[in-house]
Amino acid sequence: MEKEVVYLIFITLGVFLVPFLSPILRLPVAVGELLFGVSLVYLFKTFGINPEEFKLLDFLSFLGFSLLMFLAGLEIDWDKLEELSPREKLVISLVVFLNFLFGAAAVFLLKLPTQFVLLLGALGIGLMLSVLREIEIPEHTKQIILITGSLGEIATLLGLTGYDIYLTFGLGKKFFVHLVWIALFGLAFVVLLKAIKFLIWYFPDKVASLMAGENKAAVDIRASFALMLLFMSFTSMVHIEPILGAFIAGTLLGFIFREKEQFESKLSALGYGFLIPFFFVQVGFHFDVTTVVKNLGILTLAVVLLLTIPAVKLLSTLPFLLVGFSFWEILLTALLFSFPFTILIAVGKILYEKGVWNSELFSLVILLTILTGVVYPMAVKILFGSKR
Repeated sequence: MEKEVVYLIFITLGVFLVPFLSPILRLPVAVGELLFGVSLVYLFKTFGINPEEFKLLDFLSFLGFSLLMFLAGLEIDWDKLEELSPREKLVISLVVFLNFLFGAAAVFLLKLPTQFVLLLGALGIGLMLSVLREIEIPEHTKQIILITGSLGEIATLLGLTGYDIYLTFGLGKKFFVHLVWIALFGLAFVVLLKAIKFLIWYFPDKVASLMAGENKAAVDIRASFALMLLFMSFTSMVHIEPILGAFIAGTLLGFIFREKEQFESKLSALGYGFLIPFFFVQVGFHFDVTTVVKNLGILTLAVVLLLTIPAVKLLSTLPFLLVGFSFWEILLTALLFSFPFTILIAVGKILYEKGVWNSELFSLVILLTILTGVVYPMAVKILFGSKR
């Protein structure tokens, strides 16, 4: 245990330095953390250290992954969605649908396993949000892009949830029974959140006094973690990945509590400042550079998928022309949708842990995540620079 603590301190110091080194290397911080994990594998092998023995890192990584999925659900802006016109809502829904339809078509044409639809159709706003902050586009256009990415993120992870249930129970009675169980628990969860919101509204002074002061300021964080773990426990009981339960919990919490900026910022600081980097470092441990380099098939497939993803996104975002997007904005949107960093990792890790994919395919997903996370954010900035 003493050695493990020393190694963990070393990893923590590295995680501290990554945000300073990543801008110098022109890498997103998450990509830098992942590559740091990759480099540690070879460093540890040199000293005869087995990364698989790091139980403390496994625990911190699990918490980080759970919080990452919880935040992914929480960051969806339901108020902005409701402010859109019916035409815009219809177009956004069409874009999300076409995204998976064209993803499925690409999987069929490339003769890939069905699960690759989740990779080619994946949408997410985690890394995209940081890129959007660096460019100047009309606010309404930005909101439509973010809302589409958020709904696509929900669709991707709900699809992964359904596939998870299918893997466990097959397409039969138990499959639909467990879907009903999730729906009923989700409804009970919403009722619980509504009751909490009512108490906050009905007893504002008492709630304010409860959360006032330095010693009690973390009540909202504790409540968020409790709700997240509650839903994770339930999904685990019905044989569904608890990580997916964390995402559903965050989505429902954000849907009920629309004024969430304060506790969301606290959770983000805790997550991205401490727990989530451990998850990305551990993912890097699973990336076998030697196997990938020696396997021409994996390298070729990674390049093919790298080129296919923006093609799928470009075709699926064409309906945005109906809500006033220019062709330049369509291309920009397609590139922004081409690096769903967090969601790609989530899909790969869950399918790897379920035994659907072997270590080679998981390494392929990691390589694809790194490539898309470096190439397409850079392409967005180049494209935006040429437009400006």
